[in-house]
Amino acid sequence: MSPQPRPDACRTRPLRCAIAVSLAFASLTAGAQDTLPTASTVEAAVARTWDLPVAPLADTLARIARDSGQRLSADPALITGKTAAAVHGRLSPADAARRALAGTGLELVVTDSGTLSLRPAPAKTHDAETTLAPVTVTAGTQQESAWGAVQGYIARRSASGSKTDSAIADIPQSISIISAQQMADQGVQSITTALGYTPGVVGQYGDNDLRHDWLTVRGFTPARYLDGLRLPYGARGYAQPRIEPYGLERVEVLKGPASVLYGQAAPGGLINMVRKRPTEEATREIQVKLGSHEQRHVGLDIGGPVDEQGTVAYRVVSLVRDSDTQFDHVEERKRYIAPSLSIQASDTTRLTLLAEYQKIESPGGGGAPALPSNGTLDTSTYARLARNTFVGEPGYDNFSNEQWSIGYELEHRLSNHWRLRQNLRYAEVDTDTQRVQAACASSATCNPSALFRYAWAFPETSKLLTVDNQAVANFNAGGIQHTVLLGVDYSREKSAFEESQLVFLSSLFNAYNPTYGTAVSRPGPAMLIDQRLTQTGLYAQDQMQIGKLALTVSGRYDRADTDTLTRMVTAGTSTRVKQKDRELTGRLGAVYGFDNGVSPYASISTSFQPAGGTDRNGTPFDPTTGQQIEIGVKIQPKNIRALLTLAAYQLAQENVLTPDPVNTSFRVQSGEARVRGFEAEGKFELSEQLALIASYAYTDSEITKDNPNSAGVSNQGNQLAFVPRHQAALWADYRFGAELTGFSVGGGVRYTGRTWGNNANTTDIPGYSIADLALRYDFGQRHSSLQGVSLALNINNLFDKRYVSTCLSTTTSCYWGDERRITGTLSYRW
Repeated sequence: MSPQPRPDACRTRPLRCAIAVSLAFASLTAGAQDTLPTASTVEAAVARTWDLPVAPLADTLARIARDSGQRLSADPALITGKTAAAVHGRLSPADAARRALAGTGLELVVTDSGTLSLRPAPAKTHDAETTLAPVTVTAGTQQESAWGAVQGYIARRSASGSKTDSAIADIPQSISIISAQQMADQGVQSITTALGYTPGVVGQYGDNDLRHDWLTVRGFTPARYLDGLRLPYGARGYAQPRIEPYGLERVEVLKGPASVLYGQAAPGGLINMVRKRPTEEATREIQVKLGSHEQRHVGLDIGGPVDEQGTVAYRVVSLVRDSDTQFDHVEERKRYIAPSLSIQASDTTRLTLLAEYQKIESPGGGGAPALPSNGTLDTSTYARLARNTFVGEPGYDNFSNEQWSIGYELEHRLSNHWRLRQNLRYAEVDTDTQRVQAACASSATCNPSALFRYAWAFPETSKLLTVDNQAVANFNAGGIQHTVLLGVDYSREKSAFEESQLVFLSSLFNAYNPTYGTAVSRPGPAMLIDQRLTQTGLYAQDQMQIGKLALTVSGRYDRADTDTLTRMVTAGTSTRVKQKDRELTGRLGAVYGFDNGVSPYASISTSFQPAGGTDRNGTPFDPTTGQQIEIGVKIQPKNIRALLTLAAYQLAQENVLTPDPVNTSFRVQSGEARVRGFEAEGKFELSEQLALIASYAYTDSEITKDNPNSAGVSNQGNQLAFVPRHQAALWADYRFGAELTGFSVGGGVRYTGRTWGNNANTTDIPGYSIADLALRYDFGQRHSSLQGVSLALNINNLFDKRYVSTCLSTTTSCYWGDERRITGTLSYRW
């Protein structure tokens, strides 16, 4: 692909900008139409919704050309130094260009050949005009939106790191984006699988837990967001919604502290998922999946404009999935639907309504059974346990999750410079888990053929209201282009958690030759937690473009109040803890964009996260705080479509809870943890046929301060749990041509190095490598009557690698990783 100009290049070198854009897209449009456009057809071109801020005129004209596919010509001398007016509303390409020219002294002319041309507006004296030779700008692709679909594997824009529609190259932090196309090609059916090729992200329990996606990012549990709004979590983290990848356009991982935009969060980063929304063009797809463990799946994605003007559009994404699992007696029954509706109320106001409902029912408890290390990690004394081993009780073990949400995104343009946004969502999650689990007194005496078992239950509910109000201004002052963001967000979460008593079953259990049928009743409650959490944040950000230098300055003030009531039912005691946290966080970053697509950057950012509980004097804990310094470079080569990010960082978390030296039954805030690392991630579309993904992460984590516990043991100097030092992945996807037109093949390898299952570093889990394979055939490439029909075969863990994903302890907390899984998908798009 030919070079594409940076916005600053358009300002300083308009001729080069125009020629570069023309070359970049001429090959895409050549021969695309059987007949040439005329002036009348251009004027009658279908209108579309525009949202272009005040910007250099060359930039705006290039975007109009790219988005519409129209030919537009302009003499460089006419556009140099001129600023385009903002363009908002539903307009034809010609009318959008006319609005951009307001106040420039230029006018638009549609030539007989259908080219949009610029010339000076006629003077009042009506003197003869001189038309200069034009330079043609041609386009044929749609401009990517930070909240929309990604073409192929490589995203160019994101809002997760700025809350504005920003180029990824201009964000001074590392961001990984997994597109819907990548998820489809890799056969993704969970968020954990979607992030399997992303450096610095680790799935703690592999990918066979039907309940939740347990993840770490740069060593810490990430906050999770959907469309930029926080998701429910609960008091203990079990009332989490399980997000369905089929309903997403993209999954974004912002690495490092993000409190300056989102409030309380761990310093490792956050995950923001962007849902599918109504589109101006019709979207229709139905897919049927059949796979391992008798999986049966039907998905539907349908939407488009409701009226001829396109002011109202809709979309409905839904699926039904029933499946067994690799574990005996564990099943999945899933129902999901996500309707949305967008309304262009006027040229200045747009409203999008978003709703979602999902029900998961899983007989067998929903998760991988927790097994002894004897028979999994260690087979020196006892034989290896089968990967389908189930230590629970059929008929008792069960997991259910019912979640729903409803909300809206409202945007109103006040003027050419200012826009207001309000995003709001109310969500509820109701989970219930009851399981029979294995138990041993110690690993030395833990015989898999003679296990103790106990029954317990732990339901949790969460209700969360969250709203984010934003004002965004785009303007030029003193030669500096500003994008200013002012915001206030508020969230209120009400959660209830119950943990039952533990009731031990009467007989020993042989995991090698299981016998089920022991009568089990749900135990009564032992502990009840009611929690109320509110957060109000005020934030401001200025993204400044000074020539080739992009500066980002952000600051935020948070009020986070937590009221936790804990009742110990058996003891008859209650404890209420009220915490009032007030924190300032910030970020300062800079990116310098060279003309060759190389953009080095540096940033410093901070975070905070409330720490529950009190010390021995009854004083609530202060929040833990985090700080990260990151330097790196983002490379977008001019001759190929690619994005390569190299990042080195050091982040630290302070005020970590550690045993109180005076009374180890309590804790104090004198602990610290540090993570240093290097990450490399590259996504390359080397041609129309070949795409590559390559990544590597080196993560050096250490607990730098920790007090001894009651046994005199300290974790100081240990690695953080679930954090491998080395992690790597490679994926390649190739679409055949010539005689094999329609066939595609993809394959990859994921490597996770040695990890520890706990901060005490008592459980050492060996590293492992997993291979994946994808085969696809597009029938429409060969047979026009089968246009839109495709067939895919995905094989995860191709060589059926046997591995332990993690062990929390050396007794009965080990989990088998996902075995080989084969899925066939028949899709029809029309």
